Amino acid sequence: MKIVSYAGQQLITTDDVAEALVQLAASVASEGTSEAVQIPILTDDRKDCADLIVGVGNDVLVGPQTSAGVDPDFSEEAARLREHPLYPRDDRTVSYEDEPPFGTWGPDDDFVHHADR
Repeated sequence: MKIVSYAGQQLITTDDVAEALVQLAASVASEGTSEAVQIPILTDDRKDCADLIVGVGNDVLVGPQTSAGVDPDFSEEAARLREHPLYPRDDRTVSYEDEPPFGTWGPDDDFVHHADR
């Protein structure tokens, strides 16, 4: 189980939902936008849900939470978060072998261009 700290509140959810939420929040923020999402939570040992705004300007902190009972199955809800259009996909992963992290500029480029003047 995990504790999700959001807007001064602490919400308890499963590991897979928390992981999907963090990945989605980071991806949405990297797009410079915000999105409303719903996650399953436990309230007094009952399943409930929480609505959150994730992305730019909305911090989400996830930490460990011990549980004595059996963790609920929130796998369908975690899968739904992973289906969000902005959730990071393996096909959008950039390999630095294919594309250098800072473009094609090299430290000698400035010297070459200034020497040609």
